[in-house]
Amino acid sequence: MTDKQYESKCWLNRMYGVANHIESLQRKQEEVLSSLSGIGKYEETTGGSDPNPTESKYLRYSEISGKIEEQLHILHKEDLRTLEVIEHLEKEEQKAVLIDRYLNRLPWRLIASSHNYGERQVYRYHDDALELVWPFIPKDEIYGGEYVGM
Repeated sequence: MTDKQYESKCWLNRMYGVANHIESLQRKQEEVLSSLSGIGKYEETTGGSDPNPTESKYLRYSEISGKIEEQLHILHKEDLRTLEVIEHLEKEEQKAVLIDRYLNRLPWRLIASSHNYGERQVYRYHDDALELVWPFIPKDEIYGGEYVGM
């Protein structure tokens, strides 16, 4: 992999962490929601350190929902920037591979099977596309091959 390809890959990969964080928050949100579904309308408090467990669960759910919305906004904004860079490619096959990998965050095998390509062909499209998108990536966001900003 050339330096240009590596830097392109780092920049395109920059939002994987945010996407994973959102998935974790959504799992936690579902967990809190499922605990709320068993609460009756007139649940009695049974003592303990939390005077109103129902209210604190709703507050927790609301807090998690707010974090998810905030992270989704960041992810959506950055995905649009990524798409703008990918759209500079001329070959539709290369665009499709980069979109599936970096925006849809699909594994290589699924990309290959969904486009009826062999995995080696997907890697070739990918590597060629990384080289071609490099001129369109903001260089001030890459330092030593690593993504440095949002």
